[in-house]
Amino acid sequence: MKRCIFHYPAPIADAPGIGSALRPKRMLAAFRAIGYEVEEVTGYSRERKEKIAAVRRKIQSGTEYDFVYSESVNDPTAMTDRDHIPRHPFMDFSFLALCKKSGIPTGLFYRDMHWRFPFYRDSVSWWKRAILVPMFRRDLRSYRRVLSLIYFPSEAIHNYVMEGFPFRTLPPGGKLQEETLTRKRERRPVPGELHVFYVGSITGGVYDVRNLCAAVRDTAGVYLTICTPQAQWETAREQYAPVLCDRVRVVHRSSDQLAELYEQADVFACCLQSNEYTDLAMPIKVPESICYGTPVMITETIAAADLIRQEGCGWPVAGSDRAMAELLAFLRDHPEEVAAKTRNTVDASPRHTWEARARQVAEDLTNLHKE
Repeated sequence: MKRCIFHYPAPIADAPGIGSALRPKRMLAAFRAIGYEVEEVTGYSRERKEKIAAVRRKIQSGTEYDFVYSESVNDPTAMTDRDHIPRHPFMDFSFLALCKKSGIPTGLFYRDMHWRFPFYRDSVSWWKRAILVPMFRRDLRSYRRVLSLIYFPSEAIHNYVMEGFPFRTLPPGGKLQEETLTRKRERRPVPGELHVFYVGSITGGVYDVRNLCAAVRDTAGVYLTICTPQAQWETAREQYAPVLCDRVRVVHRSSDQLAELYEQADVFACCLQSNEYTDLAMPIKVPESICYGTPVMITETIAAADLIRQEGCGWPVAGSDRAMAELLAFLRDHPEEVAAKTRNTVDASPRHTWEARARQVAEDLTNLHKE
């Protein structure tokens, strides 16, 4: 029997609305899907304390586990209760240390180090920073003691934290869309037309897609569908008005209503505004698009562009409206290029599912056990 321990210092969301909450839910399900009996150590601190005690007894009685996989949250590990009071500040790291001492390889996915960037200083009061930043640093020191391996969304993050410590990259995954992939492989773009799809926020600086809209406006035959929350659109409508045209439509759909939009699109646009922080990004929409078989036009500076280059399933591009317009015009006029990248994307899709990520973790950590 294959067994693993899944540690997450917060509840697993039933209906996660953002990628950071979706990821642990999908990884937990993926370990089960690839055949592991999973021991959950999740929830708020009181619930985790009970689960840790139960797992500790099992370890001491001889139950064998292949590995521990943990995911961090955006708060310090000790402060993930609703009120952020650190009721059991040493509990989680003591548990991971016990697992490692018992010969169980321990791996953790480190989500983010937003606290190291200027925008954190600008958006969080000094007294909160005085409490939180030392706690974030404490987490990093503890990881060196209790982990066998640490995972990052992209390799670039390793340059900011945990230098010299064994690491792997573990991007987000997607859900394989078998029927859509079959149709995508045979799909051919309409001559003289190109259909682009964007889904996500459209406000908040890095998510400003007015350059994309302007590129579409200036390129005949190119059509753009934007899917974004209605409240955001109502707020941003006036700002976007100068760059819109009748080939841009805005829709409002939930995440389980996107299949038709991905299938209709020739290209998925992942066009974040570039800065030091977002250039480390590995947006969850990138593997999602790959798992629908839709190739990706992506800002060339962000970390996810490396994945697109490696797999040949899209086109890194500069973030200016002129650069995007030139690429869109080229793709409109060269449907064979779009078809080739679509086939590459369909072929790459099985390598970018949540199950593929879980298999990678299992292989990485069980191989550590053998070394």
